[in-house]
Amino acid sequence: MLKQVNDTRRPIIITQNGKPKAVLQDPESYENMRNTIGILKLISLGEEDIRNEKSKTQTELFSDLDKLIDL
Repeated sequence: MLKQVNDTRRPIIITQNGKPKAVLQDPESYENMRNTIGILKLISLGEEDIRNEKSKTQTELFSDLDKLIDL
C-alpha cells in the first residue's frame, strides 16, 4: 500500500466494517493539503475583517507606513 500511495500520490481510504476509518496519504500531498488549508484560513480571516470594517485601503496603509518611517 505504501508503494501505491507514493507512486500514484492518491490516498487510500482504510475502512472497517465498510465504513471509512482512516486515510493513508503520501507526505508531500499531506503537506500541500495542510498548506492549502492554512492559506484558506488566512483568506477567510481577511474576508471577515473586511466585513467587520477592520481593514485599511492601500492608500491608508502606505500613509501610515510613511508616518512611521518619518519618526
